[in-house]
Amino acid sequence: MSVRGKRILVTGSSRGIGKATALELAKQGAGVVVHGRTMTEELASTFRSVHAVSPGSIMVAANLSCVEEIDALFARIADKLHGLDALVNNAATQKPSAVIDMAVGDWDEVLAVNLRAPFLCAQRAARLMRGSGKGGAIVNISSVHAFDPRRNYAHYSTAKGGLQQLTRCLALELAADNITANVLVVGAIVSSRTTSVPAPSTFPTWSVLR
Repeated sequence: MSVRGKRILVTGSSRGIGKATALELAKQGAGVVVHGRTMTEELASTFRSVHAVSPGSIMVAANLSCVEEIDALFARIADKLHGLDALVNNAATQKPSAVIDMAVGDWDEVLAVNLRAPFLCAQRAARLMRGSGKGGAIVNISSVHAFDPRRNYAHYSTAKGGLQQLTRCLALELAADNITANVLVVGAIVSSRTTSVPAPSTFPTWSVLR
């Protein structure tokens, strides 16, 4: 189960869950691909922290709502790292809106980043892993809202629910290539994106735990 020497892409790793994941993997000896939507100081700062403990790591900016930029991301990985051992599909976006007022563009963007991008990244990662003949691992970061809806987040909940089923399909189809696929369902996490998090006693009893 050691990740030492493994090449791992963590999408959306400039902050929050992705940043913590990238840093921990780096500390355990992995070469991490630190990714963000655009080249920001926040992304650069995270990369400096990761690179300090794992010099084999690289940084790439790519808008995951754009297929061409996803292709460029994986071309960079193939060129710099000559392959990939694991993918953590963590990048996500939220554009809160009531269903009745939701713009088609907001629906499309949330589905593109939260569901289409994990599919495309998993597909391209699996091709690299199959090419190496050594297998690999794909981990998709989902949410409790895949099971329990939240007002103003219909697009987000729909995407995360789809991610659950996508993971099952990946596991089924990629097992023959020794590529595993798993999904991690998380709850509210304090990060730079969360302005406030309710006390645990105020959370509903999630269906996933029942």
